[in-house]
Order: sequence, then structure tokens, then C-alpha cells
Amino acid sequence: MVCISSKGVYSLSAMLYLAQQGNNLVQIKDIADGSRIPQNYLEQLLVQLKKVGFVESIRGAKGGYKMAISPEKVTVLQILYAMESEGMNPEKYGLDSPAMDSFWEEMNKKIENLFAVPLQELVDRAARLSQASMYHI
Repeated sequence: MVCISSKGVYSLSAMLYLAQQGNNLVQIKDIADGSRIPQNYLEQLLVQLKKVGFVESIRGAKGGYKMAISPEKVTVLQILYAMESEGMNPEKYGLDSPAMDSFWEEMNKKIENLFAVPLQELVDRAARLSQASMYHI
């Protein structure tokens, strides 16, 4: 089973929220509220997302965060690897087992295929689901 921590899930959620805002600057409070992430934790995540070049920030009263990369050009896998690099690497345990090495290599390829979804697909999915829920009110 793939284990994705709150760090990965919240980072992906924050990236989705920013991608939905287009090129607009968004204040951290709005990101936290809109993606339901504790603001203190979000601040730490945004620092890491900025370091890897996924978001950029502008300081000041009218500042905030926005995507630094197009949602079409970043995948869920890239976001998770950037934030979960330690947790998604079974090699860190040093088991030295050809059978396990082969197994993990095969699983990693499958995981990469599953998560190789552009962030834009999540943006589009959110828009479709939002429209569908409006019709059923």
C-alpha cells in the first residue's frame, strides 16, 4: 500500500487551490481556508513548494502566493515526490534482497503510472464536480 502523509496530501491540496486561482496572488489565510489546511502547517509546506519551484510568493500588503509553473506541466507524482521523498523510498531500509528490490522496482513503475496525472486534470475535475453539484441543489 502506498502511504502518503498529511504533508503530501496537504501540499497537493494547496497546489490544487492555487491552480484554481489562475495567476492571481492568494494570501496564505485564503489558501488555508480554501483547502482546509492548518495555516501554521501550510506556511511550512509553501516554503518547501517554493524551494522546488512550484509556487512563488510576493511580499507586502498586496502580496501572496501563486503557481510558478503551469498546472499542465506539473504532475501529482512530481508534487508528491517533492514533498514525500523520504516516505516514498523503500530503498532507505537497505534490505539487500533481490526479490524485494525487483518487487519495489515494479511497484514504483506502477505508482509512477498511477500518479503521472497533470495537476490540470484535478483542476478540471474540481470544476466538473462543482458544476454537477450546482445542478443538484
